[in-house]
Amino acid sequence: MGIKKIEDGDQEYTITELVKDETPRGFGIIMFEDRYGQKCSIQDSSLATECAIWFGIDNTGPQLEGPSGQRNEQIGARMHLTQAMVKQILPILKEFAKTGFIANVKLK
Repeated sequence: MGIKKIEDGDQEYTITELVKDETPRGFGIIMFEDRYGQKCSIQDSSLATECAIWFGIDNTGPQLEGPSGQRNEQIGARMHLTQAMVKQILPILKEFAKTGFIANVKLK
């Protein structure tokens, strides 16, 4: 896994190798590195109530305080996104992939 630069005419792009695997519990996971070489992944969630994925940096460093406000509750550094949330942000990512910017995205 790693990042590399490719050239396309006058343009130079940084891309990452995508590695598909399974977690020890049998969930699909795609691993990659971000622009700074941080290990990241997109992983199927075991959430029983709706379809969801884990998405983001796999860093096990500093943890964030949990949403319920309970003392010592911690969550990881990755985002937990439902299918509806991904549908909501997908047009933003598509616009960025197309133009390189999100400034012209119109939010509903």
